[in-house]
Amino acid sequence: MAERPLLIFPAPSETGREKKGNNIPRTHFPGVQRQIDRIEPIFSRLEDAFDSQRAHLATTLTGAIPEQAIVFETIGTIEDFINAVKLIDGLEWLAEWEQNFDPDDDFYIVDEGEPTDKKLGGRLFLIMSDQRAITELRSLWERYKNGDGLPRGKGRFKGLFTQLKNIRLWDISDRFRGTGLELDWKDKMEQGEERIRFEVELWFRSSADKRREVVSEIRTLLQNVSGAIITETAIQHISYHALLIEARIEIFHDLSQNSNVQLLRADSVMFFRPVGQAIIQLPNGEPELDGSIDNESVEIIQEPIVALFDGVPLSNHMMLKERIIIDDPDDFESRYQAHERIHGTTMASLIIHGEIDRSETSLNRSVYVHPILTPLRGFRDTIHECIPDNILPVDIIHRAVRRMFEGEGEMGPTAPKVKIINLSIGDAARPFDFSVSPWARLLDWLSYKYRVLFIVSTGNYVGDINLNMPTSEVRGLTAEDLSAEVVKSIHSTSHDRRLLSPSEAINCITVGALHDDSSTIAYLGFRKELISHLPMVSPMSRFGLGYRRSIKPEIVMSGGRQLYLEGIGNEHYKLTATLMAPGHKVAYPKKEGDLNSFAYTRGTSNAAALATRTAAIIYDSLKEQFDTEGTTFELIEANVAVLIKALLVHGASWNTIYSSLEQLLGQDRRERFKDRVVPRLVGYGLVDAYKVYECTEQRATLFGVNTLTKEKAHIYSVPLPPSLSSKTIKRRLTITLAWFSPINSNDQKYRQGQLWFDPPAEELALKRVEADWTAVRRGTVQHEILEGDRAMPFVDGDMLQIKVNCREEAGKLNVEVPYALAVSLEVAEGVEIPIYNEVRERIRPRVEVLPNNH
Repeated sequence: MAERPLLIFPAPSETGREKKGNNIPRTHFPGVQRQIDRIEPIFSRLEDAFDSQRAHLATTLTGAIPEQAIVFETIGTIEDFINAVKLIDGLEWLAEWEQNFDPDDDFYIVDEGEPTDKKLGGRLFLIMSDQRAITELRSLWERYKNGDGLPRGKGRFKGLFTQLKNIRLWDISDRFRGTGLELDWKDKMEQGEERIRFEVELWFRSSADKRREVVSEIRTLLQNVSGAIITETAIQHISYHALLIEARIEIFHDLSQNSNVQLLRADSVMFFRPVGQAIIQLPNGEPELDGSIDNESVEIIQEPIVALFDGVPLSNHMMLKERIIIDDPDDFESRYQAHERIHGTTMASLIIHGEIDRSETSLNRSVYVHPILTPLRGFRDTIHECIPDNILPVDIIHRAVRRMFEGEGEMGPTAPKVKIINLSIGDAARPFDFSVSPWARLLDWLSYKYRVLFIVSTGNYVGDINLNMPTSEVRGLTAEDLSAEVVKSIHSTSHDRRLLSPSEAINCITVGALHDDSSTIAYLGFRKELISHLPMVSPMSRFGLGYRRSIKPEIVMSGGRQLYLEGIGNEHYKLTATLMAPGHKVAYPKKEGDLNSFAYTRGTSNAAALATRTAAIIYDSLKEQFDTEGTTFELIEANVAVLIKALLVHGASWNTIYSSLEQLLGQDRRERFKDRVVPRLVGYGLVDAYKVYECTEQRATLFGVNTLTKEKAHIYSVPLPPSLSSKTIKRRLTITLAWFSPINSNDQKYRQGQLWFDPPAEELALKRVEADWTAVRRGTVQHEILEGDRAMPFVDGDMLQIKVNCREEAGKLNVEVPYALAVSLEVAEGVEIPIYNEVRERIRPRVEVLPNNH
C-alpha cells in the first residue's frame, strides 16, 4: 500500500440543494398578427402535403393508418410540451432536438435594447400525427388567431404558436442529411457492387404493437426492391428501433422528393444510414522487433475488473499468455488468421503492460475480452478489422454487456465484477452532430444500469494536414513555426475532426490523444514530425465539444507521435502508418507465427487503452488500501466505477498545454478561449496518474462515494491545515465531482440528473484557473482547479465546505444518482508544511467516516 494513501471523507450531512438562477437572454418574437401572416400559409401547405401523402399511402399500403412525422421548429423551448402533445388524440411524441438558428427580422436576441446577430437557441419537436390530430391542431391555431383561450391542458400550444419559426413534414432529404449513406452508396457503386446493406433507423414508437406494424409495412415495401430484413433491434430504454436491411443498390439512385421508391418515402423512417461497422484501418507490413522482454511470472488474479470490446487478441503471445480471458459467443475467433489479430492484441498489450518502452509494472489481474470485430480482407490492399455487416453495433454491445452482468440463456454472468469497459473504436460514418447517437445513448443507459465505466476513444482523424500555403514556404518554416501552422490547421478543421460515435456519451470518459511517447526514433526516412512544441494534441486526434457544449474529451493521454509524408500541391502532408518508431511499443502478431514480436503503433485507441490501464490501477490501489486498513471494500464496491471516473479526471490539468496553445493559436477573447477552444482540444487536460494513486507530504486527497436524489444535497468538510494559516504560499485546491446520470432519450436536455458544487474560494483566497466555470457543469464531470497565494488567517478546526447538489433536468428524476467526490489540497513540493498529516489527523476515526452507500 502507498505510504500516504488517499483519505476517506467523513459521512456528509444532508440538506436541501442550492437554487440555481436562470440567465436566459431576452429574445424578440414577432407579434400575434405577424405570426398569423407567417404561419397561416405554412400551415395550409402542411395540410395540403398531408392530404397528398395520405392519398399516396392509401394506394400503396392497403389498410395502413396514414401517419406522418411533423417537424415543429421553434425559437427557444416550450417546457412540458410533451404533456400537451399527449392530450391530443392522434399525436405521438417522437423526439426533441437542439437546433441553432440565424437571427432575422422576426426573431433575434436583444442586448441593451438593440438587436444582435447572435445565433438563437431553438428546438426541433418531432411529432407523429394522423388526420385527426391535424384537424385538432388547425382548431387550436384558429383559436390562437382569434384571441380565444385554449382548452385546459393545451395552453402550451399558445407558446408553440408564439415561438414557432416553421412547421413542415419530415421528408426524404431529412432521412439522408448528415448520415453518410450517399457517400457509402457511391463508393459501393464504383466498386461494382449490386446490393447494399444499410441501417434503417425508425421513429421509436412506444407501443410494441405499433412497432410490429411498422416493421410489417417496411417488409412489404422491401418486396418491390428485392430487399430483406437481416436483423431487427429495439431497445425501449434508449428509444431505439432499427432494421439492418439488404436491397438492390439502385434504390438510392434518386433521393429527390419525387423518388418512386416507396421505402424512401416511408414516414416510419427517421434515418437511412450506412452500416456502422466501426472499421479500423491498420498499418501494412510486418513487425521488425522480436526478442524477449522481461515479463516476469506473477500470480494473475483471474477475476477481471476490465473488459475489452475489440478484435480477437493473439492470446498465446508471450505478453498476453494467461493474462486474458476471451469470451467469444459468436465464434469470431474462427474468422481470424493469427497474424490478423492486430487491434485486440495491441489494446490488450497497452492495458496490461502500458507503453513497453517505459518498463512499467504490469497489471496482475486478467482482462476479459469480448470480441466484436472480425477481419475484412481484400479491401484496397489494406488490413481492416470491423464489426460484421450483418450485426448492428448497438445490438452487439448491448448483448455483450448484458452477458457479462446477467448471463445469456442458461449461462450465468460471465464477468460480473467488471467495473471498466474499454471501447477503442468508433463509427467513422457518424461524427457527432446535433443529437446523441443510439450507440452513445446505449452506453449512457448501461453505465447507469450496471454502474460501469466506459472508456471510449475520440476516434482517429486520418486526413491530410493542409497548411494553405505554397510548398516552398512550408519547407522554409522553422520547427516552431511549422508547429504553429499545424496546430492552427488542426483547430481550423474542427468540423471535420468531430468526435466519432459513441464517444459523445455523457456518462463515459472520452479520451483524446497527445503527440507524445517514450520511444527513440532510429530512422526517419522521408517521414516528418510536424509538431515539435510538446506537449501538444496529436494531429490525428479528433475532439469536441460534446453534447450541449459539454467538455469532451474529458482527458487526453499519450497517443504516440504520428509522422507524416510530404504530399503534392496543397495537401502538403499525408499520414503515414508504419510499424517503426516513434509510437507506443506493443505486442504485435506476425505472419510467421512468432509469439514474441513487437511493433510501434499510435492513435486515440492507444490513448484510451492507457486511460483504461490507469483506471485499473486506481481500482487495485483502492482495494489494497481498504484491505490493508481492515475496511470492507464492499462498502464502496457497488459504486466504485464512478469513484474511478472521478479520480481519473482528478489527476488532469492543462499544465503547460494551455500556454502552448495560447502561444500557437493566440486568443481573441480569454473567456471564449477557456470555454470553447482549449476544452475542445484537450478537455480537462493530461492525467498525472500518480496524483490519484497516493498523496504526498504536501498534498492531501480525500474522496467520498454516495448517492443523491432530486432536490437534496450533501455537505462535505475538508479540515484546513493550521500550518497554512496566514502564510503567503501558493496553494492549489482541486475538486472533482463525477456521477452516472439516468437519461431521457425523448428530452432535448437528455441528462436527467444534474449534480454540481460551488467551489469554496474565499477561505483560502483562491481563484478559478483552467476550464470556464459554465463549461464544467454541462456534462457528468465537474472538475475545478483553484489557486492563490495570499495570506489568509484561520484557526485550527476551520473547514472548507463543499456542497454537492442534485436537481432533475430532463423529465422526472425518481431514482438515486450515484456520484463520487475527490478533493485535493496542496502546496508546492519541498515547502515545509505537512498538509497531509494535518488533514489526516483532523479526519474523524475511520469507523465513522466510511462512505454512505444506499
